[in-house]
Amino acid sequence: MSKYDVSSICNALMDILVEAEESDITKLGLNKGIMHLVDDARQNEVKSHFETKNTTQELGGSSLNAIRTLASLGANTAFAGMVGHDGYGTHIENRMNELGIDAHLLHSENADTGTCFILITPDGERTMNTNLGASCLFDESLVPMEAIANSKVFHFCGYQWGSPEQIQAIEKAVQIARDNNVIVSFDVADPFVVEHNREAFVAMIDKADIVFANRDEAKLLYQSSPEAACDEITKTGAIAVIKLGAEGALIGKGDQRIKVEPVATKVVDTTAAGDMFAAGFLYGFYNDRSLEDCGKIAATLASDVISRIGGVVSKKALDQVKIG
Repeated sequence: MSKYDVSSICNALMDILVEAEESDITKLGLNKGIMHLVDDARQNEVKSHFETKNTTQELGGSSLNAIRTLASLGANTAFAGMVGHDGYGTHIENRMNELGIDAHLLHSENADTGTCFILITPDGERTMNTNLGASCLFDESLVPMEAIANSKVFHFCGYQWGSPEQIQAIEKAVQIARDNNVIVSFDVADPFVVEHNREAFVAMIDKADIVFANRDEAKLLYQSSPEAACDEITKTGAIAVIKLGAEGALIGKGDQRIKVEPVATKVVDTTAAGDMFAAGFLYGFYNDRSLEDCGKIAATLASDVISRIGGVVSKKALDQVKIG
């Protein structure tokens, strides 16, 4: 029996969300809808631009978003990451304890906790400014080997390609998972990181059992349509989960293709939509539900989270999909 349903390694960040205008995106010189890696000075510049605006804060980091939602569904989860000795680090640790996540959090003496400052425009799109902070210092010596080996699923994302040390940690974790017959789940995460790490991601897909990508990421990976990307991923033996936004999703396994219908939703904020989709899919998957049911659970959680500001699924949606 596995001790954990899902374990993960990811950037442990504090998300700071603010409602922005299109003019703010222009003034700050940002590319709308993608993630920007920024240093301390640039992050402070972005924060200063919105110093008179109210903000919302929640645990951040793509895989941590998925893990906290799985924990809210009653999953046994484990998470490893690096934070600083500061208020944000304490907040992250306390919040994980509240959710019942087995937290393998290391505290750096040399860097502050990472932050992601998220600008949400009126169309619901989010533009992220990420300062990885202490997360960049997570290396292979810190990988929680026992937790990963005793999981049903090991889930990680492309945002871990932030430093050579993080990459080595993921490679070690994936090997531990494969050696112990643990399902390997890879969310490629964001067009920015795909564009800069395409060859490495394609190689990692060969080691994965489940691969999540959206339309833009799929195009960057294979220079092709979502359908063709799905075909390429399934050729490796993995289950392909291609998120298509308002058009739902496409799931592929072998020769099987399943169209997931979207859940009609007024888009307010797309923050963490893909992460919640992954959480819902994995929740159904390790509970032995059909791929079609996994897709429906995923779509329900994703549609709920985009209906309000902040990357948190409502209790109503959690209760709606809860199994058992």
